[in-house]
Amino acid sequence: MQPHNVVASSTPVAVFHSGDLSASAVRVIHGPVPALAWRVEIGGKVIVFSGDTNGEGEGLIRLAKNADLFIAHNAVPEGVVGIERRLHMPPSVIGQIAEDANVKRLVLSHRMLRTLGKEDQTQSEIRKRYSGPLAFANDLDCFPLR
Repeated sequence: MQPHNVVASSTPVAVFHSGDLSASAVRVIHGPVPALAWRVEIGGKVIVFSGDTNGEGEGLIRLAKNADLFIAHNAVPEGVVGIERRLHMPPSVIGQIAEDANVKRLVLSHRMLRTLGKEDQTQSEIRKRYSGPLAFANDLDCFPLR
């Protein structure tokens, strides 16, 4: 793989393709900080990484459409306000995006001190919107795709 400049767009942009491996990106909102979400397709499977985002706009939903695995950052708890909310999506937004995109499995990553220990609350908020498989990622966890 070689580095690529990515033109940020709210519509997914193909960035890399070689054989059965491809990667697409879309601009996501992370306050004033430029950020991208990624869709990786390989061997007939689709993995989407939300990256840091507050979940605004339709780009991430388009990118995650029908993903086998959607890995979303769980950086803030429900009800957060201020700068944290302008930077990150709360569980309710994660659940709504997973539902709207019809993802097959949701994994929460980028768990921070402010979300650790709040797994029940997080799951409850997500479950109000998304009913598919849900897991909380920890360092070194693996999530095989079958």
